[in-house]
Amino acid sequence: MANRIRRRAQVLAVVNRKGGVGKTTTAINLAHGLSRRLLRRVPVEDLEKVSNSARLYTFKERYYYIEGHVLLVDFDSQGQCAEALGVEPGEADVGEVLLNRQHLSKAVVSGDRATDGLPRPNLWILPASDRLERGKEALQGQSMAYYLDGYENKEEWLLAFLDRQLGMLRRHFTFMIFDCAPGFDSFTLALQRFAGEAVIPVKPDYLSMAGTNQNMRQVDDLRLRGINIDIHTIVPTFFVAQQRLDRDMIAELRKIHGERVSEPIPRSQLVAEAPGKKCSIFEIDPRIENPATVAYQKLVDKVYYD
Repeated sequence: MANRIRRRAQVLAVVNRKGGVGKTTTAINLAHGLSRRLLRRVPVEDLEKVSNSARLYTFKERYYYIEGHVLLVDFDSQGQCAEALGVEPGEADVGEVLLNRQHLSKAVVSGDRATDGLPRPNLWILPASDRLERGKEALQGQSMAYYLDGYENKEEWLLAFLDRQLGMLRRHFTFMIFDCAPGFDSFTLALQRFAGEAVIPVKPDYLSMAGTNQNMRQVDDLRLRGINIDIHTIVPTFFVAQQRLDRDMIAELRKIHGERVSEPIPRSQLVAEAPGKKCSIFEIDPRIENPATVAYQKLVDKVYYD
């Protein structure tokens, strides 16, 4: 694994038409796991060899070199990403950025909680609130804007709008993870197109499987139109190995989608408890011993090295 080369500047949208499939949990743990991957421990005797001391981070007399930064963008108006990680929103949120009421620099906040024993020096969050919903409504209500601006349809106009508002972020972050709201409207489609790759969490039940298949068909339709969107990974969540239905659903997913299906995330009390404790699963289980933590670490590695 150590000899493999990681992609650069990767943007992934965590999406599913159906709610309650572990989408936000997956986005949070994926983002934090990737930020951990981008921290390299530096022995004291090697400190003089560090070419850029500004990238050094110290925690409990240990030194780490920051190889890159990760941004978690909350595109769900419930605003659960910052809340689940115990991070206070800044002066603004993504809704106000989209409405041109605030600059990105006022909205992106650090996820670092070293004072609470939770060091996250290279994890950043662009939080959401109910203002996001108002922003989306305002954008989608501009029915003639795309025509007046010279675009063929609203999808292209929204994509260009997102690129204007958020494009600069690509230069500053190694990974960007979008936590998208349930459903599939033109705004969510534009987010997927901006990202270029999607991670789809899915519960092993009929309705979630149906939603996943809808997502896949939508992507296939877009490809036929010449639009470049890839499904990076399908993540089975809430998996109970003892239940035959769960095993059958996973087998069906792998039959259809092959290697794009990650190792299932087992249903775990640890995963359920993490948001209440304002941390990721890697902070509850730092030794990565619980099966759910192991599965999330494999997902992180799949994204990091693939």
